[in-house]
Amino acid sequence: MSKRTLWLIVSGLMALSLVMTACAPAATPTTPATPAAPATPAAPTAPATPTTPVQEKPPQEALKPGPEMPKYGGSLTYVISSDPTNFDSGTNRAGGAFSGTVYQQYMGNDWTRGPAGSGVTSFAAGISSVEDQFGPLIAESWQVPKQGVWVLKIRQGVRWQPVNSDAGKLMAGRVVTADDIVSSFNRLFKAPDNWMKYTQPVVWGSANISKTGPWEVTVTTPESYFTAWVYLILGRGYNFVYPPEVVARYGDLTNWRNAVGTGPYMLVDYVPGSQILFQRNPNYWGTDRLGAGKGNQLPYIDRLQQLIIPDLSTQLAAFRTARLDFQPGVELVDARSLLKTSPQLERLTYLGLRPWVIGMRQEKKDKPYSDIRVRQAMMLATDFESFQKDYFGGEAEIDVWPVSKGVGSLYKPLSEMPQAVQDLYKYNPDKAKQLLKDAGYPNGFKTSVVIYSNATAIDELSIFKAMWAKVGIDLTIDIKERAVFSQLSGVARSFDDMIYRDLSGELTIQLYFAGFRGSAINNPSRVNDPLGSVPFIEDLYTEMDKNIFLDNTKSYETLRKVKPFILEQAYVITRPTPYTYTFWWPWLKNYFGQGTSFIENYWIDQELKKSMGY
Repeated sequence: MSKRTLWLIVSGLMALSLVMTACAPAATPTTPATPAAPATPAAPTAPATPTTPVQEKPPQEALKPGPEMPKYGGSLTYVISSDPTNFDSGTNRAGGAFSGTVYQQYMGNDWTRGPAGSGVTSFAAGISSVEDQFGPLIAESWQVPKQGVWVLKIRQGVRWQPVNSDAGKLMAGRVVTADDIVSSFNRLFKAPDNWMKYTQPVVWGSANISKTGPWEVTVTTPESYFTAWVYLILGRGYNFVYPPEVVARYGDLTNWRNAVGTGPYMLVDYVPGSQILFQRNPNYWGTDRLGAGKGNQLPYIDRLQQLIIPDLSTQLAAFRTARLDFQPGVELVDARSLLKTSPQLERLTYLGLRPWVIGMRQEKKDKPYSDIRVRQAMMLATDFESFQKDYFGGEAEIDVWPVSKGVGSLYKPLSEMPQAVQDLYKYNPDKAKQLLKDAGYPNGFKTSVVIYSNATAIDELSIFKAMWAKVGIDLTIDIKERAVFSQLSGVARSFDDMIYRDLSGELTIQLYFAGFRGSAINNPSRVNDPLGSVPFIEDLYTEMDKNIFLDNTKSYETLRKVKPFILEQAYVITRPTPYTYTFWWPWLKNYFGQGTSFIENYWIDQELKKSMGY
């Protein structure tokens, strides 16, 4: 990755004799890729006890669609940073590819709550509440007659894509049935390397599906209601609806040429390391639900091209020259450059929901971090304000974990936390030294932190290293190859001392609990391992799970009780989260910076594009 000199003056940190440079960000933040383009008459049935949506304020003023009538045709090109690693979520412990284009799930993010509709959420960084995700897809409506029971009404008229391939001919564009839903669900659950069995064994061991009507299936999830909803009803990265005849003929869908789904775009070509091409599905079931094009058949754009470009500087060069139509995940330095060189670009600024943290092996009693006094000393030895102002030029937030202010329904600001919690975020090296002395480390200690070969992350760790050296903590930055780092940061979490990584921020409601109830996803510090639970958190989880989907407002009240506790415990050391930019060219319409979440709704103003010289 190319490295650029940081444009900001880091005077506050130079006193630490630290020479800082910063490169482009190593990865583009994940935007939820679950599409939402249900037909106009498909209004979801409310749960048995209706939930009143929390009317949180959107992260910023929502953009409103203009009066323009959408036009069909054209091509949309955007970038992905790596090749897909798995074409079938039933074949290994990873999620499946082509979500939102080829394959779909029962429900997804609700287009009508975004900037094109009510503007309750922007969808740029992710979702803001559970309600944001109640958008019908294959299930046109649903009921929750009681907690843990989902009765899904399957949409009639959905057809398998007419792909010009042997697999496509095998499906012959037939109508999707309730039996297909049951077959796909059971096949994924019974797969030898089942993802749910591997990551969510409690849910996997108790959930089941049955056909309960000609166009109805019932999914029962008697354990961990919220987690079950996330991975089974929403199907995040896992529970796609796959074609049964293709699976029966070929055994699985690992050959991309056999991809046949129900989504708005059909996969027609894939050149590893180069590009993936999609073509408009002429038999797509969805229609436009909003604006001047309400009722129009979707999708609008004829052709999608995903360019596979790992290097950010190359991505940005392609975007500047209009080879790409939009570019998400642009951080401060590159954003200012784009604003200067291409002022005609549309843009959105948002706060990412994937916080970067330093996790510590707290379950090892011989390690310093098993003592809360040491963890709190490390917090006090971190100058968060300097990090925010000098390194990120003020365009960052300190209060970002377990959720940031982008999640209005769950967020309670640091200023409303107990004073003891607020004090942990105030730079106080003298108090840090005293706590270390009280914990038996009067001269500090030596430790190491694992990171992959990521220039930006290494720069950031260098800041932590210089700050902590002031209180006697001697930090070694242990740089690993990406594959090795992935193994160390995965379920095993087998690093020796500490690790620097981002946490899953897409399902922000989970950040409160997942990391402290045995989940590896958001528990890099191995809190209360092996597979234990913190009693206070466990009690709150039970209370939250009892009300979720039936009374979400009450669930959110419960969730907000967790933050002061886990912050005072200093389970992780957070890095301030910078604001992020998404840019797009003006000819991309019905787009508001939300990645590819609703790609079937976007359209290209080809006349405008031509008038701009492209």
